[in-house]
Parts: sequence; C-alpha cells; structure tokens
Amino acid sequence: MLKNKEVVAWKMMLIRLGIMLLLLSFSRWLLYIFNINSFEDLSIKELVRLYFIGFRFDIYTLVIFNIPFIIAYSIPSRIKYNKIYKKSIDLVFITTNAIAIGLNLIDVIYFRYLDRRMCSELFTFVKNKDENQFNLIFSFISDFWFMFVIFFLLLFIIIILTKKTELKETYITDKKLWYVNHSVFFILILGLSIIGIRGGFQLKPINLQTATDYTIPKNTPLIINTPFSICLSSTSSALNKLDYFDDNEIESLYSPIHKNLKHNRFVKNSSNKNNVVIIILESFGQEMIGFYNKDLKNSHTPFLDSILRESLTFDGMSNGRRSIEALPSILCGLPSLMSTDYPTSRYAINKVDGLGSILKKNGYSTAFFHGGNNGTMSFNSTSRSSGFDDYYGRNEYNNDTDFDGNWGIYDDKFLQFTAKKLKEYENPFAAVIFTLSSHHPYSLPNDYITSDTTNKTPFEKTVTYTDHALKEFFNTISKEDWFENTIFIITSDHVNPEHKFNSYKTTRGLYQIPLAFYAPEIIENKSVDEMAQHIDIGISLLSLLDINDTTFSFGRNVFDSIQNPFFMCYSNNSYIFSDGKYFMQSDGNDIKKIFDIKKDKTLKNNIYKGDNNKWHELDKELKLRLQQYNNRMINNKLYY
Repeated sequence: MLKNKEVVAWKMMLIRLGIMLLLLSFSRWLLYIFNINSFEDLSIKELVRLYFIGFRFDIYTLVIFNIPFIIAYSIPSRIKYNKIYKKSIDLVFITTNAIAIGLNLIDVIYFRYLDRRMCSELFTFVKNKDENQFNLIFSFISDFWFMFVIFFLLLFIIIILTKKTELKETYITDKKLWYVNHSVFFILILGLSIIGIRGGFQLKPINLQTATDYTIPKNTPLIINTPFSICLSSTSSALNKLDYFDDNEIESLYSPIHKNLKHNRFVKNSSNKNNVVIIILESFGQEMIGFYNKDLKNSHTPFLDSILRESLTFDGMSNGRRSIEALPSILCGLPSLMSTDYPTSRYAINKVDGLGSILKKNGYSTAFFHGGNNGTMSFNSTSRSSGFDDYYGRNEYNNDTDFDGNWGIYDDKFLQFTAKKLKEYENPFAAVIFTLSSHHPYSLPNDYITSDTTNKTPFEKTVTYTDHALKEFFNTISKEDWFENTIFIITSDHVNPEHKFNSYKTTRGLYQIPLAFYAPEIIENKSVDEMAQHIDIGISLLSLLDINDTTFSFGRNVFDSIQNPFFMCYSNNSYIFSDGKYFMQSDGNDIKKIFDIKKDKTLKNNIYKGDNNKWHELDKELKLRLQQYNNRMINNKLYY
C-alpha cells in the first residue's frame, strides 16, 4: 500500500512538475522510437540535440496543462490545506497530465499517416458524428494495444507521484509574515509560469514555426509535442493580411484569375463535349506504383501501371497530407496553406469557383462518388460547394452487407455501383470517384481471392486489392458508349503511410503522388518530367475541354507550355515552394533551406547560405502567392 509523504509547497511543486516534465519529454520521444525509419538519417549527436531542445516546448505544455494545479497550490491562502480541496486539485493534476501524455501517445501512431504532429483536426473528428468513431476507436485499440499499456503505466506513475508528494501544512508563528512570504512565492511562480509559456525572455513567444529555427520541417515533430501543436494551431487558425507587395501592383505581378485558357501541347483533338471522370485513389503515393519505380520487382499495381503507360503522366504532387485537404485543391484550385484544413476553417463558407460549377454552366451533369459514411471528411459539403450536385455514399449504396466495418463500402463493390450509376447520366457528365479501402485498418472483403503469394504488409495488400477493383471497374465501363469520349484524370489524395525507399522519406517524397490524364484518342501518351500538383488539375481540364470561362485557381495549365511548373504546400509550420529545380522552405518571411532537387534527390545538402539576392526570384514567387492566398481568403475573393 502506498504511503503518503507530505512536503512543503515549493518542494512539492518542484518534484511534481520536474517529474512530469521528464514524462512529457519521454512520451514526446516515443514518436521517434516507434517511427525510427522516418528519421533514419539523423546522427546520435543530432538526436540528442533535438531531444533537449524539445524541453523548451515541453515546458509550455507542462505549464498550460498544470495552470489549475500551479495556481491552486501557490495562492496565499490557507484553503489549500483543506483535505477536500487538496484531493480535488490532486485529481485535476492527475487528469490534465494524463490527457497531455495521452495526446503524445496517440500521435505516435497518427504520425504515420501525416508525417507531422496532430493539430486542431482532433476537434473536427470529435465533433463529426458521421465518422463511426466507436468502430474506429475500437480498431485503433485492437491494432495498437501496446500504446494503451504504455499509457496506463505512465498514468500509474503519475498517481504514485501525486500520492507521494502531498502538500504539508506550514504552521503560522507570524501571520503577517506568512502571507507576505506566500504572496511573494505566488508572484514568483506566476512569473516563472509566464516565462515558461513564452518559451523564454525573447520578444515574441514561441510558436509552431519556432521549431524550424532548430531543424528542417521534416524533423520538427521530434522537437514539439502534440498538446503544444494542438493548442497553437487552434489559436492560430485566422490568417494574417500580408503586405509584401502593394495592392495596386500585385495583380500585375501574379494573379490567380485565369483568362483565355489555351492548350498548345499534348493534345491530339479536343471538344467541350468530352465526359470527365476524376479518380482519386486513397493513399496511393508514387512509392506504391510500379510505373514510377522501374526497379520494383513485384508491382503492387499491375493494372494501374498499364493505364499509366498509355497516359500523359507528370511528377504528381499533393498540396496537402490529408484526404480532407485534397478536394479543395483538386476541385477549387486551393492549396492547403493554413494550419487547419479549408473545409473546417472559418473560411469554409467563402464563395469559390468550383470545377463542377463551371462545368455545369457548360452543360455538364455532375456527381461525386465515395463509398464512405456520408459526411466523412466533409466530402459531401465540399463536393456540393464545388458544384457537384449528386452525391453517392454509403447511404445511397444502401447495402451494408458490403460495409467494411469502419470507413464504408469495399472498393470493388462500390466501383461497380458507380459504373452502374454513370450509365444513367446523359453526355456530357463529370464525375469524381474517391476510393477508400487502402485506409487503415486495411480491411479486405471475404470474397476477394488473389493468387498473389508475395509477402506484403496489410496496407500493400489493400493497394493491390484496390488496383484489382480498378481493373474490374474499367472492364465494366469500357463496354459503355460513353467510354471512348471520356477524359480520365487519375491521382491520389496523398502519399502512402508506409515508406521503404529513402527517396520517398524526404520532404519532397512525402508529397509525390500519381497524376495522369488518360484519353488515348484525345491526349498524347507521354511521361513528362515536370511537377504537376492537385491545384493544376481543374484549370488544365478546362483548357483541355476548350472552356474559356474566366476562372479562379492557384494552379497552372499543364497544357500551356508558357506556364512554368511550380509546387507549394504548408508542412510542419513551414511553407514549401518549388519551381521544379529547387526546393525552398520558408517561414513566410525568411528563407530557411534550399535544395537542388535535380542533384540532391534526398534533400540532404542545404545550399542556402543567407545569400538572399541569389534567391530573390524564388522567394518572390512564393510571397506573391501567399499574399494573394491570405488576403483573398480573408476578403472572400476566391472567385472571379
């Protein structure tokens, strides 16, 4: 049985907070221990350095989560010696610190899907009632039970710590002196707490971008902790108006308004009456696809490889790391450049020039297909606000015999349902199809039989299964009259959660996805060594269809040789911009790193030496787009 030990206030607080700081740093570092392959290029010296730098951010979390405890036990009042009062505060101490530790442990696993610390998307999941939370939570518990073992061990330590350090009452010999001493102690504790929250004595408090002062964005998850990331992202969701350039001149320097769309390459013949089918494959990074990896002995995607060989393909790049970020990029030309995703941000009600809306004005019927639970990831609302009128999800499928138990309807069943529904539309139509089976927990239908005996991970097996489902889908629709008159765009929402090749573990590799245009009678069959990103899809498609409506998009038309390739995204609290030759990381004001992606594919050699004049144009191109993005988002000007 545990014996309580009474200690005076200053010693009790020092012991508790000191040990909790060590537990927080330990739980933070578990992210590295369980995801070591994502950071295998770091030396022991660098790991030690990053671990201790992280204490600066751990102290922030320590103070924020222990504010009730700190105030309650430092106030100059003798109520803190009351037995019920002490038990209540001790319970709060255990609860708040357990939550902080728990958030760090959740991210040990969640990191594998985002390659960054969790931000305010946690609140989106909690608020969304259509996500089958209980099934997903149960699946998480069964697959990653060991994290719960670690959590309860750490919780046990916190409970022991609390019981072993009960507050000892100090007796008054001089009442006035007692209150003076304890008032000084209270002011001192508050002062130290403020310094801890600010991260030191510097002019500006620490924030999410502070971590990039110490390392490249890819490694910042080792420095910051999850509670810090959530707290700072939830309070920084409002964009700031930027004034790098004068408002009167910026439109002449760069504008997301596109006029007179033209195509002068890669097109055999075009017509504004072509059907459009955009296929978004869940978690299909380039790393998973044999077409992009010629040395891969056993491709996970034999059918997709065959389609890509007959397509116009690019070095595809996603503008975000989550599914919810993909749709605004693909359907509205809006990259993910905020700490939160667009569909759940305060700007989600902004007017947009959605791809579906423009196609409808040109005589198209529009539909969106995703076999998931209706409402998941805000797909239904995002697709409709982008102009896709008809939505088909798990509810419309209306047969839970084919429900995977977690996310929705198995891909092969839902794709056949989609093929049947497409027959009902008159030409021209535009459809978006989003697969789901290659998502954790990687379920496969019982009737799926494969002769593939190679040793694959559960994720890789679902990739091969979805490839099979895609093959069956094409076998079905290829018999339809509308097939030959259809342009297919094939891409992915984001990259795969598992990485085996070093080239895909880089900041660039974490965004490399397939991006292809398949229409053998309309578009040339060619592999183009150029970056093309999600936000390029819509504007390029309109050009291909000879739709010359003036429209809004931050992307470029890949069928126009005059428009230069570029890529931009927001990763680990830093902006990334590339012109296809160099890869730049910036905090929005100052350049942090630059890599030559042609000569340095693993992005290990930072060639930026503070020589801003040399890189002025690259920096300027980023800032032009950032200012247009922020100011137009704030002023609801995401349309023509």
